[in-house]
Amino acid sequence: MPTPPLDGLGVVTEIAAAGPRAAWAAGIEDATSSGKPVMLAWNGRQWRRQELPPGTGQVVDLAAAGPRNAWGIYLNENGSPALHWNGSAWRRVGYPAGVQPTMPSPLPTYLQIVSAAPKGPAWSIGYDSQAKKAVALRFQNGRWVRKKTPVPMVSASTVAVRSAKDIWIACTCDIPGAGPTEAMLHWNGTKWSTIRYPSKEQTYIAKIAPVSSTSVWAYRASTSYATPELMHWDGTSWTSTTIPATPYAYHFPTLADDGDQGAWVTVSTVDDDKSYLHYSGGSWTAESGEGRPGTAVWIRDLARVPGTRSIWSTGLPSSLAGAPFIERRH
Repeated sequence: MPTPPLDGLGVVTEIAAAGPRAAWAAGIEDATSSGKPVMLAWNGRQWRRQELPPGTGQVVDLAAAGPRNAWGIYLNENGSPALHWNGSAWRRVGYPAGVQPTMPSPLPTYLQIVSAAPKGPAWSIGYDSQAKKAVALRFQNGRWVRKKTPVPMVSASTVAVRSAKDIWIACTCDIPGAGPTEAMLHWNGTKWSTIRYPSKEQTYIAKIAPVSSTSVWAYRASTSYATPELMHWDGTSWTSTTIPATPYAYHFPTLADDGDQGAWVTVSTVDDDKSYLHYSGGSWTAESGEGRPGTAVWIRDLARVPGTRSIWSTGLPSSLAGAPFIERRH
């Protein structure tokens, strides 16, 4: 899709959609010098730049609930790390005092640390360095508010909102009698529950895509060079399948359900263009983007347009010589 040109070396790393006529993408330009954050908005016809408040750092995650409701989390050591779009301008809204965005060190990328859904709430995860624990935050009355979880979170890697009655958080949780344990926390609109899954060393849950009460996708990434996995919850238990990815390449964790009981992920290609992987009916298929035969690609983010099977993506040729792009699969 045509996008406004970026100055110098630029990359668009985040994308979120609220509907066919409302989506946002964020990145950075002039990356070889001081670096400037970029925000782009889709109005159903074209992508346009949007102005960010002075002092905003690089936006590292986005969420959208509607044309007048979107959120961004940005890098900034001093001051607020959060933004809200109210339909006319981006403004700072801030985390509670002492809370900073969660970054799963030693990885070079942020994950899904803010999430929202049409007609649903926005949730985020952060880290309280003084209390040395992760915190869950909900956007209420124009500000982020701490919310209790069923067990303390030592760390949290990702959050996903499908509706006000379907919210997921992946964490290392301090479970009574078990100690720090990898688990998922699920809110069903009335109460939280703790859902265990088979853990593996040097892995973490990078993205979650809830589809229904009996279908949830999760992307399990590795802190080493192990091949990532696509996990699925059927309402009772978890199963997993290995993502057919090139070994020894860093893969930016991406995940979107396809709107029809399957899922999309992407891989960083080495010498071909088939970077989009679709899992459906127990098998994988691969696709490439438009007009780049044989070009290796880094896909940075995926987002399904709510109510459709259309997928937005954003990425960059892995040679760093080409322009960043936004693509859409209709």
